[in-house]
Amino acid sequence: MKKFLLFVACLFVAFVMLNIFYLWILPKVDLDFKKTKEAAGFRGEKNKIIVLGNSTALDGINSEMLTAQFGGAHNLAVGGATLITNYIQLKSYLETNAKPDKVLLFLSSGNNDYDTTHEVNPIVSYYYQHVVYEKPLKDLPLFRFRWLFIENMKKLFSGAHRSAYLLKGQFRSDKIVVDQTILKQGTMCSEINYLHPGFEYLRRMAELCDSNEIRFIVFEIPCWNESQNNLADTEVKFPLLKPMHIYNLNRIAICDTLFDSKMDWLSKNHLNYKGSIKLTRAIINVLLKPDIGTAPIN
Repeated sequence: MKKFLLFVACLFVAFVMLNIFYLWILPKVDLDFKKTKEAAGFRGEKNKIIVLGNSTALDGINSEMLTAQFGGAHNLAVGGATLITNYIQLKSYLETNAKPDKVLLFLSSGNNDYDTTHEVNPIVSYYYQHVVYEKPLKDLPLFRFRWLFIENMKKLFSGAHRSAYLLKGQFRSDKIVVDQTILKQGTMCSEINYLHPGFEYLRRMAELCDSNEIRFIVFEIPCWNESQNNLADTEVKFPLLKPMHIYNLNRIAICDTLFDSKMDWLSKNHLNYKGSIKLTRAIINVLLKPDIGTAPIN
């Protein structure tokens, strides 16, 4: 019996140590973990532009180009980010750093259903909300961040993954995946209801920027052919706020002009480094308009 109890105790200690090691190693090998830890620790930063969004913005928005044009810029976008995740990031950043001139939010409504989730990205929750281990097993690092184990295992076998890196918060990779999809029937006529309760944290970010006198500029980010549309830019009227112009960069005519389906994509709906240069150049052209926030993109 004593041997059995000793064996169980050793297994328990080994399991605890494995969780501690996993949490220690993640910021060293995982780029999302690394950049979120860094951003959560920002104090006294003086960026002119802050970029928010999910992994499509993480890959697609070249903050180095934005810095060259407008001054300091940093890409805070993180994989799997929901709107509440972006709100938490923005609120925390404004509490400890100089307010930026502009906050750029990149939606990917073409392939994400924002109407259905208010979940916080687990990495952001860990670093920004200092999550308490309320559920003994579910909240342990090995389970809470289990999907990262698979993602980081890819680096052992993929030169493209190993060569990827972060610069000013942007994930950069030269890997190419060809977009062979075609436009789905009905996609061209789909509408996006930004006043739906699922976009509650879009309104809260708009309010936060308004109260801090920050220009809040929202874009629909380009996706693969199957998720593009022919919708015009949208004007959203949240109560007690000025009308907000949302620039639709996911429009078929824009994507066809900007991107080469055989060269500019990293994975489904994600731009590689070459594609990010093209997209960011188009964004800069929008931001240089004197009536930014109210004028249509073309």
